[in-house]
Amino acid sequence: MVEAMTFLHRAVFTDKAFPGPGTAADFFAGDAAMTVTQISRASLLQDATFGWDLVPLPSGPKGEYSVIGQAGLGVFKKSPNAAAAADFLAFFTNPANSAKLAAYFPPPRASQLTADTLAKSNPLLKPAQLQQVVIAGIEKGVVKPNHTGQAELSQTVRAALDPLWRPEADVKAVLTGVCAKIKPMLGT
Repeated sequence: MVEAMTFLHRAVFTDKAFPGPGTAADFFAGDAAMTVTQISRASLLQDATFGWDLVPLPSGPKGEYSVIGQAGLGVFKKSPNAAAAADFLAFFTNPANSAKLAAYFPPPRASQLTADTLAKSNPLLKPAQLQQVVIAGIEKGVVKPNHTGQAELSQTVRAALDPLWRPEADVKAVLTGVCAKIKPMLGT
């Protein structure tokens, strides 16, 4: 982690390859050379006036990987209008409406998780890109479990990383401080 964060720190403050802290750089407006994004944001590509590509996450020491998010809809059995809610859920997720939702999120239905479906809301992406990056990523991806106190943990990490975003930062010392701050939260 020290090596990775040193790389990022150097890219920001020495090489000027990444935007610095507080800089608003928008890939889709042409302000940045790279972004890590979700397919729902890729639809922000409005034209092809500059050369770009969509690629999967790079493989790491343990090979290729993909991390996917998830969302779900449900009906509480003991809710006062459970039957009406179940009917609405069935309507909302039927094949036709599920196809409409695919404009915003990759569909969970295997029959709709196709390059053709995704291309409707992402016309600038090639079918091969959609297949290789999005569809293959979903098919191979895993959902990582979250810590039960994820929001507090995330805020603590962000605050503890603040000293890193100065040119003279001692990366190893900052990361040691992050570990000290979160160790009690992790129960270790």
